[in-house]
Amino acid sequence: MSSILRIKNIGTTIFKQTPVQSKDLKKSDPTYVARAGELFLASAIDRDVKKYGGDHWKVTFENKLQPREGGDPIQTWLVYEGDVEEYRLVK
Repeated sequence: MSSILRIKNIGTTIFKQTPVQSKDLKKSDPTYVARAGELFLASAIDRDVKKYGGDHWKVTFENKLQPREGGDPIQTWLVYEGDVEEYRLVK
């Protein structure tokens, strides 16, 4: 079931490939900067935070997102759960 992921009014959040704080990422680590109020269509969300650093969701987006570091677009990212709201689409 698809969901809409909304970034809370916190400024920005970083989508990443590892469940670490943004300040601990290497400059070469793929990241995507999402801004407050942005909406993303997600095809799957794994909310088992124990698997992802204790406070991250693994989100597969409908569309791949281009990392700001370049390289190929990526479809699945880790997202800090406290920075997002999920709205499930009901058919």
